[in-house]
Amino acid sequence: MGPLSEPTPPKLPTFTTKTSIKTRLQAIQNYLNALEYALRMVKQTTLLLFTCSLRDFDRYNYTGTLYFDVNKNRSFKSIVSTAKDIVSEMLPIQCLEAVFLAAYLTSNVADLERFPISFKTEAGSSVHRHIILAVRHQNNKWGALGLSRSEKLMYKELRFNSMSELVQEYCRCFESVCHSVIKLYIGFPFPHDIHSSEKVEWRALNLSMTENPWTDIASHLDAFAKEAADILSFKRAKGTLPSSFLSKFPLHTPEAEHGKKSPEKRKQLSANSLDFPPVMLCDEDETASPPPAAITPSPEKDDTKKPILVAPDQLVFKRAVANQAHMLPTNIFLQNTTTSAFSIEVEDPSGQLEVVTKATAPPAKSQQEETAKSDAPVKPTFRVSARGMIVIAVRCKQPTETPATACSDSSAQSTQRKTTGELKRTKTPRGGTQKAAEALVPDQNALRFTCYRLLKSTEAEQSNEAESTETYTTALPFIITA
Repeated sequence: MGPLSEPTPPKLPTFTTKTSIKTRLQAIQNYLNALEYALRMVKQTTLLLFTCSLRDFDRYNYTGTLYFDVNKNRSFKSIVSTAKDIVSEMLPIQCLEAVFLAAYLTSNVADLERFPISFKTEAGSSVHRHIILAVRHQNNKWGALGLSRSEKLMYKELRFNSMSELVQEYCRCFESVCHSVIKLYIGFPFPHDIHSSEKVEWRALNLSMTENPWTDIASHLDAFAKEAADILSFKRAKGTLPSSFLSKFPLHTPEAEHGKKSPEKRKQLSANSLDFPPVMLCDEDETASPPPAAITPSPEKDDTKKPILVAPDQLVFKRAVANQAHMLPTNIFLQNTTTSAFSIEVEDPSGQLEVVTKATAPPAKSQQEETAKSDAPVKPTFRVSARGMIVIAVRCKQPTETPATACSDSSAQSTQRKTTGELKRTKTPRGGTQKAAEALVPDQNALRFTCYRLLKSTEAEQSNEAESTETYTTALPFIITA
């Protein structure tokens, strides 16, 4: 038998603006499959693989050798670099490298969300792991890209109505090959910016398939798919998950912490450089000597007593961008840390910003309050449920709407030095009804949030809610740079 002819190297798929999303995904999957034909490049020691049943070996790396960096604990920019190496080298890959490559090749499709989904399965006494890239197009249909030894565990067309339907289909396919799924790991969506230095989070939601009924798991999957983008934005802005995450996803099992440092080593870390709030300290540190005063976190970072947390700590707008006709709004996250609902009024004393998010109907007020405020401008009002979180979008007004008394450069620089913690608490008069209130430091360049605790917090009684006299006021400074 003579030597086999060298196969044609696979080419990256090219698309036009009129190419449908289903055609794009199918072409990308075909490219992933074609890469496995590169098995010829493994020192030609497995020539028999090509002569007997080549079709069974053209989609997966059966050599047992990893040719690329499969470390997941890194930024998307680094993962894209590995994906480019895969395209250049055309060596055999497995399921994880296929997810790297699929995430890179779909990064230019702005209306396509991409979630990494990992499966931990059992087959007899063996434990196996598999990963695919779940995709959702325009909040409509779900599908998946990937590679596997079994064709059933690879590509899925855009035909599933929800993430839970897609995952259930994979679970059925695992059962058909004598595997049982014991755990699911759902990651946050991949960014579309291939230069993003944000670390990819592969296990944001961890669910046990053996300890929970499928109906509860399905509800968790669909709820996470709906809120994942907002949760990720909040975590990047605040550095931690919302406090309501565990209450919304009670079946989630956090990952065990590996390689925890001793108290002596932890004390050597700079609290200012790491920006850790006091609540992040471990209990065992209470017996250690107190840290130096120079590295003690400032009180402005202590959010433990604030009923409403605001993220980020400051907004920055560029004047050149603000003068454009079409500008993207900036998201503000308001998290309720209490067991009561709040009504929140948003006000910009400077008049330079506008709220884009549609406001909710304000709670009922007394006739006296209505008469007193009849001449006052209507402020955007939003409702945040107990232990809940809302997202409010704001943007700079058009130049024609910006008041003549816009902030000068000096006032902008002074505002930049302010943070949300620069508030003055007002003492409640003896016998008064205002239990908690804060007076803002006079500052024009800050969004003001006046929060009213609602007397009734249950969803069934939402229409009958009324504001109490207990208020809380906080501010979010902003600057507009040249």
